[in-house]
Amino acid sequence: MSLDSDTEHKIMQCVDEALETLGKRGKHALTHYLERNIGLKKKEIPQKPELFHEGLNLILGKHGADVLETAIVQKLSTSSGIDAKSKMTLTEAIGIIKAAQEKSC
Repeated sequence: MSLDSDTEHKIMQCVDEALETLGKRGKHALTHYLERNIGLKKKEIPQKPELFHEGLNLILGKHGADVLETAIVQKLSTSSGIDAKSKMTLTEAIGIIKAAQEKSC
């Protein structure tokens, strides 16, 4: 089962907020790089978090990617009510959100 559009929108809001820490140009450069070099459109991030993670690692290195991903997961934790454990990846967080969504259907 895929994520519903409201959930995808919520995830994208959290991603956008975290990417804002890079500044307007940094955010644009990162999303442009992901689309051009990895084939990941920004709107696809909720469905392809593993590819997003790989792209962040290529651009920011492991430490930078971990910091940004942790910020996204913390924002998801607040907005979605998931219990964000330390070192939880975006892929794991989206998996928890997806499982909760499936239970409620």
